[in-house]
Amino acid sequence: MLLSQSPLRASMIFCIAAMASLTLFTATTAEARGKAIAYTAELQAPVEAAQEIIKGTVIRCAGTECIGAQSSSSPRTICAKVADEFGPVASFAYKGEAFDSEALAKCNN
Repeated sequence: MLLSQSPLRASMIFCIAAMASLTLFTATTAEARGKAIAYTAELQAPVEAAQEIIKGTVIRCAGTECIGAQSSSSPRTICAKVADEFGPVASFAYKGEAFDSEALAKCNN
């Protein structure tokens, strides 16, 4: 029997591959969970649970609530895109600062 056909060697290679996969998966999910919420929105009408990538950030909506992590785009752009994707926005805040009625009107146009 060749060394490359050894069941022990095959088992070790499988274990190493499994550990590498687990490590990569854990790092990816931890990074996704670790991002702070920057955007919060309240929609005028409820939607089914959904998520969209808007300007480089994932926006998740369920019912009338939407949340998203920091993006390189301006909050006004994100607000307008949320309204385009999920429907009219009743309220929108970036890092806790709520948009006024004029800014919301611009989001919903």
